[in-house]
Amino acid sequence: MAKDAVQDAFEVLWKNKDSIDATKAKQYLFTVVFRKGIDSFRMRKNETDIEVLSNVPASSRSIDVSYSDKELVAMALEQLPDLQKQLILLRDLEGYDYNEISEITGLNMSQVKVYLFRARKSMKETITTIEAL
Repeated sequence: MAKDAVQDAFEVLWKNKDSIDATKAKQYLFTVVFRKGIDSFRMRKNETDIEVLSNVPASSRSIDVSYSDKELVAMALEQLPDLQKQLILLRDLEGYDYNEISEITGLNMSQVKVYLFRARKSMKETITTIEAL
């Protein structure tokens, strides 16, 4: 899936080569790959949920649901608006610094920091709520 996203990104870059500044080609590729990955994830999200649910016996579906840390983070991440989710993924998963994120998203650095703070705060609240259930 990742290789397909990268290949698609290079195809998009090639098709738009005349309208893209060569100094920003790297950021353009990262942005396209990121968006292709998110699109692919969204398309497959519903498929995997149905497959996982069908493998669980009906009698155990409503009994004592406990989540791993990874599942809690994924559920909290899904609750975020798209922009905040993108910022969290770029900063915390991909390891980009604030300047790079600013260039990729088109936000200024202050906005990046504020949106990241709000996203992390919201994720913390979501995880706390889920754990309390």
